[in-house]
Amino acid sequence: MGDNEIKAGLIGVLTVVYAFLTSIFGVFTPLLIITVGVMFADLITRIYAAGKRDDEKVELKKVLDGLYKKLGYGMLIMLAFLLDKALLILADALGINIVSKIIFTALVLAWLLVRELISNVENLQHAGIEIPEFLNKVLGIAKEKVDSAAGAIVDREVDGNAD
Repeated sequence: MGDNEIKAGLIGVLTVVYAFLTSIFGVFTPLLIITVGVMFADLITRIYAAGKRDDEKVELKKVLDGLYKKLGYGMLIMLAFLLDKALLILADALGINIVSKIIFTALVLAWLLVRELISNVENLQHAGIEIPEFLNKVLGIAKEKVDSAAGAIVDREVDGNAD
């Protein structure tokens, strides 16, 4: 099997996976992929930080704990997705018009993305890498914005003031 055949096969598999994810997550598929990528990068930067420092070492238990945590985040994404789907089914059965189809999934993805980006930066700082102050500031603002936007949306939905 030549390199071109392997490349074509890989592209085919990735296309099918992307199409499958898009059929489930819709326009939020790129956000899902970016979030999963940043979660993976967080594991790598944590291992890098532990390996770079003299007072710390890379331990399998800590790596596995990190993997389990990421698995838990994956379950959180699925829980938010199931919540969105269940609410849509209930709204449809009760004749309630819901404008947002997967709002909780999007909020969880945004929350996780910002949280994982902050963790990546902290890991790099822990490894002795200088981080521009504006990056920390922007990530802090992004965290506040996601939390406040989610709070406003949930408050609006709970209060019954949805459009």
